[in-house]
Amino acid sequence: MTMITDFYQFKYSKSSYYIDMFVNRMAISNIEEALDERLSDLSLTKDSACAYMRLKELFQDSRKSTSLPYAEVKINKCYLKYIRNLNDYFINRSDYATLKVLSDYLQAYSITDDDANSVSMFNKLDEDARVRILSSI
Repeated sequence: MTMITDFYQFKYSKSSYYIDMFVNRMAISNIEEALDERLSDLSLTKDSACAYMRLKELFQDSRKSTSLPYAEVKINKCYLKYIRNLNDYFINRSDYATLKVLSDYLQAYSITDDDANSVSMFNKLDEDARVRILSSI
């Protein structure tokens, strides 16, 4: 576990900022492929590249942790923006339809108005602060 060094890392690492869900392992593999493809794009911002790498690690670890058809995934709400952007990037690709389902689920069922305000505050931070936070959660 990484060391928390500032207020924002502390704030966004609290358990209330996490969403627990179960995802089909085949869907996780599909999401990992989308993340790989997006990471190969050299025009990503630092915070997007960091978020996509952390999401890839998160999904891989979840998939590898079980042999059951569904794996438990625990996603920090700060990643919602990046999942939505990933979905928007692949919106016309039917082979990545699982991204739309994931994005829609996270937006519709997993975030309250208070969460939306906190996450929007995260999105207003400068890029280096977002990278620091994403690296620690």
